[in-house]
Order: sequence, then structure tokens, then C-alpha cells
Amino acid sequence: MPALARVFRDHLSSLMPLLCLALVLGVFTSMNANFLGVYNITSILTDTAPLLLVAGSLTFVLLLGCIDLSTGSIISCSCVIAGLYISETGSPVMLVLMALMGVLAGLLNGLVYTLLRVPTFVATLCTSAVWQCAALLISDGKPKGIPIKQWSVINWSKFTLFDLFPITFLVALGFLAILFFIQNRTRVGKSIYAVGANEKASRMMGVATTWTKLAAFTLAGVGSALAGVFYAIKLRSSLPQVGTPLTLMAIAAVVLGGTTLTGGIGGVLRTLVGVLLVIAIQNGLNLVGVDAFWQQICFGTLVIVAIILNADKSGRDIIIK
Repeated sequence: MPALARVFRDHLSSLMPLLCLALVLGVFTSMNANFLGVYNITSILTDTAPLLLVAGSLTFVLLLGCIDLSTGSIISCSCVIAGLYISETGSPVMLVLMALMGVLAGLLNGLVYTLLRVPTFVATLCTSAVWQCAALLISDGKPKGIPIKQWSVINWSKFTLFDLFPITFLVALGFLAILFFIQNRTRVGKSIYAVGANEKASRMMGVATTWTKLAAFTLAGVGSALAGVFYAIKLRSSLPQVGTPLTLMAIAAVVLGGTTLTGGIGGVLRTLVGVLLVIAIQNGLNLVGVDAFWQQICFGTLVIVAIILNADKSGRDIIIK
């Protein structure tokens, strides 16, 4: 019986995000019949795209049992640079440039953690301040809209498939598919799981733990930088503080999807469910007129609840490396 109960509990835990998503959809639909209308579904998927980029890649960091608090600031800095670059040049190569910026930002986090042995909470909190200040300095602290004459470069983002699925969401799904391949079909992905589950044992088995950590943080940096580009395209502006609330939202999405903070348990497909859950809650709260500040309280509470529900049953304490 104990074994049967454990199997039932594990299955229930893995299905909990989907059950919560179904519950949220049902509640908001009962409050407003337009919640599951075609227009609002398209709006939800549009909002899902950039968060899916950052939360999907952040999953690898949490699988290590680490944390990255710099994602929001990287998004802000990327949004500013991408917006200004499009405004000045009208060139579509900013995705490649911002991906390179994300590589550098992620490597910086990883190097401070692995070489200087600074805990990730402190390391990424400090680099977060660096990227946020950079965004404010580059933009002079003011948003700047992309001129209409340059909109031809970003008009692709308005296209939808079957008048329902935004092209940005499909691109984000493609990025998630790459992350899923890395997670399940590459040595890096398997090493991330191993290090998150037991770093000491992984090292004894010959896993390159330092390179594994660098890879995880680099992926998180790339996802955050690309999300910044998506926000610049979506808002047609460079906003120096657009990422401020997104660090909490990204962590909430990953944890609500079922990835534990102790490391070694979770995955990017679970994060997809978590992102849909977070955006559905945000959209529903906006639809019923809940203030944005109360929404942050809601997401903070959700993270705490998700941590309790997804607590590691092995008895390991939550220690952020």
C-alpha cells in the first residue's frame, strides 16, 4: 500500500499543473464568458511567447538547484538595445545580436558562480543591478518608440495561423522544442539533471559540473535576451524597466509547472504549462479589473504555494546554491 500511495502521489503531483490550469480557465470563464473567446485566446498566446522564452530556458538553472534573479534586467537591457537598434538601422539581425548578448550575460552569471564561488542568489542579484543600470543609461531612463517607418521590419509579429495562433507564439514553441531536445537528447541536458540531483555523485561519475553549470546559465541568458527582443517588437518601443516584474513571473511559471527548487526534478514541457497558467491568471485578473500591484502579490503567493505542493519528498532542504 505505501508503494501504491507513493505512485498515486507522484502522478497527482505531475498532473497538478494541468488540473490548476483547467480550474483557472473554468473560474475565469464563469466570471467572463469572453475569457475563452478567440480574440482573448490569441491575446493570451501573444503574451505567452516572451515569457515562454525566458521561463523555458530558466528551467535549466532551477534544475541545477540554483536561481537566476538577473533575467528581468537582461530582458530590460535587451529590449532597450533591440528597440534602439531597430529604430536606427531597421535591420532584422537584432535577434542574432541579442542572442550573443544573452550568451555573455549568462556566462557572466555562470563564471561568478563557478569560479568565484559566489552563491547564485547573490551573484545574479548583483549582475541584475548591472544590466538594469545599463538599460537605464543606454535609454537615458526614458522609453523610446520605434518609428513607424521601421515597422516593416517587425510587422511579421502580427501574423497569426488560422487567425488564432500568433507567429510569435509559434516561434517561442520552436525555441522550446530546441530546449526540449537539449534536455532529453544531449549530454548537457542529462548532466544538468544529474548535477541537480546530486552534484557530488555526478562529479565522481566524471560529469563536468563546471561546464554544465555554465551551459545552464548561458541558456537562461539567451532566453532572457530573446524575450527582450520580443517585448521590443510587441510594444514597438524600448522600455528600460519592462523586465522588472518578469523575474518573479518567470520563476513562478517554472515552479508552478512542477520544477522543484531543490534541483533534478522538472522539465521544459512542465514549464510550458506553468507559463500558460501564469499568463491565464494575469489575463483573467486584468479582465476582472484587479490592480497590477495586487497581481504581484498574487504571483508571490502562488510561488509559495507551488513550492509547498512541489516540495521534494526525499527530505532534502531547499538550499539555493
